Amino acid sequence: MRIRLLLIALFAGLVLAGCQTMPAGGGTATDYYERGRSAYTAGNYSQAIAEFQQATRLDPRFADAYFGLGQAYEATNQDRQALSAYLSAIRIQPSHGEAQARAGIIYFRQRQYGPAETHLLRATTHAPADPLPFYYLGEIYRMQGKCQPSVKMFRKALALDPNLLDAKDGLRRAQREICGGSGASSKPKPKYEKASEFTGGGRALTPDEW
Repeated sequence: MRIRLLLIALFAGLVLAGCQTMPAGGGTATDYYERGRSAYTAGNYSQAIAEFQQATRLDPRFADAYFGLGQAYEATNQDRQALSAYLSAIRIQPSHGEAQARAGIIYFRQRQYGPAETHLLRATTHAPADPLPFYYLGEIYRMQGKCQPSVKMFRKALALDPNLLDAKDGLRRAQREICGGSGASSKPKPKYEKASEFTGGGRALTPDEW
């Protein structure tokens, strides 16, 4: 009976250990970070999270490791943890344009448009080649009924990526709905029909997220 209980306990311990994702090996914070990036690229997000977490434990000022952690969390639809990681990266390195952009996009998805605008505007300064912050700012201003700012942001997004279909659609809708077809003035916020699918970067928005 005693041996049986010991075997059961041993089996339970092995099962528990197998359910926990551990970093692949030792090394420096940079080593863990590089393994995290490799795991993320391979789509092994749980391993990437473990590696990035260990990198931040070894170096709490490692902004890129926090950013990678945010990416891995976001890839597994854990927006709350992702946002926390992005904000940690930003606290360490405010000029981290990618972290500013992703934080702004998550705030946008959460319909927190004030902080979304703040981070997206910072992203346009620190990551000016990324079209997504301009696109999301265009959407924010379109929802606010601001014709000129909305059109300006959509056009900037399209200048960076002429194939960004959502920016093309956003520009057409802004000109039609709030600019009277001219793009010349601001008008009161209209009622909007949300696109059912987002074809650019970031996660697709569902209609109930407006």
